[in-house]
Amino acid sequence: MRIEELTWPEFEELKRRVDTVILPVGSIEAHGRHLPLGTDVFAPLEIARRVEERLRGMRMEVLIAPPVWYGHTFVLDVYPGTINVGSDALKAYVREILREFAAEGFKRIVLLNGHGGNHSPLLLAVEEVAGAFPGVEIWLINWWLDFREDILSICSSQGHAGQDETSVMLAIRPELVRMEEANGERRTSRVRVIRKDIGRELFPDGVNDDPSLATAEKGEAILSVVSEKIARLIAGEK
Repeated sequence: MRIEELTWPEFEELKRRVDTVILPVGSIEAHGRHLPLGTDVFAPLEIARRVEERLRGMRMEVLIAPPVWYGHTFVLDVYPGTINVGSDALKAYVREILREFAAEGFKRIVLLNGHGGNHSPLLLAVEEVAGAFPGVEIWLINWWLDFREDILSICSSQGHAGQDETSVMLAIRPELVRMEEANGERRTSRVRVIRKDIGRELFPDGVNDDPSLATAEKGEAILSVVSEKIARLIAGEK
């Protein structure tokens, strides 16, 4: 159930029996020439929707919070359309959201992250809130990392705007994908290099992988296994 669609009395009633809220977090940034800027939000939002659907089948309810659209994306800020939020600002903003959900009485908050650059700011926010609310459990899930083994059993490669992300977007919003522009290759660096324009080197055209083998079928398989596993974790199953 989406929180923004509820009235406050409906929300008040639901939180008496629902102890878990899912907060999708992503970014607005370049994803090659073939994917939309909102890819990192579209994916966790869809996963959250499917998680709720599966939990409903298990006779369990969760609430889905409105997503945090903007994230920390320093490296890709060299490309038009990328809206970078400083790590301190993102940490503070998410921390305040988490504090409010904890104060509302939720016992478990699931941060469903869709963007790699968010990880460190989110972790710091989570630690601060968990320290202030001992009775609250906060999960930080990076869906493409935490279920990497499952994803690589479906796709032959993984990367930014790569085969996995492109497949997921083909399954979610195929009308927004430009497969004729889906080109790229894997780039790596021996050490982490921070430089203002490093994004053009590591992410040529905003890509770090070969997205050309992406299919909607692969995307559907990824969404299915990831949402199923998250739902079972929330339900307390292994």
